[in-house]
Amino acid sequence: MNLFKLSGLVSLIFGTLSCFILLKPQFLMFSLLAAIIGFTFSTINVYLNTKFEITKSAFSIGYVGMILSSFPVIFLMVLIVRG
Repeated sequence: MNLFKLSGLVSLIFGTLSCFILLKPQFLMFSLLAAIIGFTFSTINVYLNTKFEITKSAFSIGYVGMILSSFPVIFLMVLIVRG
């Protein structure tokens, strides 16, 4: 498995994991940790896709991982604003 597919899969796994961990708000720090790892791998995936033009479809799977990894940060921002 090449780095492009691996980084896309890992970003999806960690993005989904960060969303599931976020269901229990007391584990917010672990969710943010998984989100940082997922966001890093999704950035690698998007970079490789842009550099080598691997995916010919509308969007890369790294974008989905990036959106999933952004949910804990958005949740934290909402907690700060409401608090």
